[in-house]
Amino acid sequence: MSDKTKFGPAKGMRDWLPKETLLRQKLIRLIEHHYQLYGFQPIDTPALENIEVLQGKGGGENEKLMFKILKRGEDLEKAKESGDFSDMGLRFDLTVPLARYYANHSNDLPKPFRCSHIGPVWRADRPQKGRYREFYQCDIDIIGGASDAYEVELLLATDRVLKELNVGKFKIRISDKRLLSDLLIGMGVEGTKVAGVALALDKLDKQPVDQVWKEIELLGHSLEVLNKVDGFLKNALNRQLDQAHFKIGEAEKLWLKIDSIRQRVHAVNPDANVVFDPLLVRGFDYYTGPVFEINVEDKDFTFSIGGGGRYDGLIEKLGGPKNTPAVGISLGFERILLILAEKNKAAAQALSSTVYVANNGQLERDILALAESLRSHGIQVEACLENKKIGQQLESAQKNGIEFAVTKFTPGSKTFTVRKLSTRQDLEMTVVDLLKAVKELEKT
Repeated sequence: MSDKTKFGPAKGMRDWLPKETLLRQKLIRLIEHHYQLYGFQPIDTPALENIEVLQGKGGGENEKLMFKILKRGEDLEKAKESGDFSDMGLRFDLTVPLARYYANHSNDLPKPFRCSHIGPVWRADRPQKGRYREFYQCDIDIIGGASDAYEVELLLATDRVLKELNVGKFKIRISDKRLLSDLLIGMGVEGTKVAGVALALDKLDKQPVDQVWKEIELLGHSLEVLNKVDGFLKNALNRQLDQAHFKIGEAEKLWLKIDSIRQRVHAVNPDANVVFDPLLVRGFDYYTGPVFEINVEDKDFTFSIGGGGRYDGLIEKLGGPKNTPAVGISLGFERILLILAEKNKAAAQALSSTVYVANNGQLERDILALAESLRSHGIQVEACLENKKIGQQLESAQKNGIEFAVTKFTPGSKTFTVRKLSTRQDLEMTVVDLLKAVKELEKT
């Protein structure tokens, strides 16, 4: 193993350079701002949760990818006898910790409780494009509201945020956790094979239809059942389904409910990118009703960039009030960042609002006095305290994403020379002029 590998970040994790960090912060602020427009209050929870909180709560495959924390000291010695070595784990999503949070604080929170939670989660997954072991999620949830009007508002908020982020063409697919299973059983698929068929259909956004169909055939079905499933699949992919296709058991009722949610979203915002998709499958077992998944319409990005659904019952499992309704949507921040970086290199370069004060041989006290004066007006300042070549100074500032640099000034003067580094244009400015320019930069 090379020193670079040995002393680099752990597998599946990354370091962030200043420019990249600036972009992350900018996008997070944008997301937070729009969530606040809908009345979502920010919360946070610990990175570590007790193992009892994380295990057996319906996290599906992600529970198996949990990073577990070994017991320590005497507890670890005792664990050698029982074989129970872990007492905590890193959170693998933000929904289970939120359910635990609400169970603990429900008496102190409003009902319904609208919250936003942006933070890192960890999964021991195989790293690949768009998939990391440490990544940020951006969640909005409404707890204590049973009406599907809350689904409507969550979808409106998510559509607004994604358009503001400018991720390109996307669609928010909606369905019901129970719908596909009901339809498959109604078509004659054996109960023991329903999960396998659903799992195969869930791969349609990653694999060709023929490959998915071979996986379904290998499960073993009668020719009659295969023909029914094949016909339904073709109609669903071509969006040629109507109410007549759902007159099976409870399926029609579920379809009507989901279609009602979709219609009400479009009644408020006709341009919302929300579509009904009966083939939607969500891997988390804690979902109990409507589910959502977000995909960009680009062959280079086959992964989802978010999802969610209704998870009534999860809070009760964690000691909270019985029959507490809850629904939420999560955005995969890292994947959105990757899409923005690859689709638009310019947009991926966030400029710092810090102003650089160059050193042209002035006295240290004069440089620091100017820097302090600018800071008193709310301007972020990096001052050069070594008398280096001016070209080296400005090159260093530009590498840090800085756009404005004070290159010449006279102590006591109300104006100074400012260079716009991207264009190399020199401007004579006052503090007020510079502050205005910085604020304009922050808007871009």
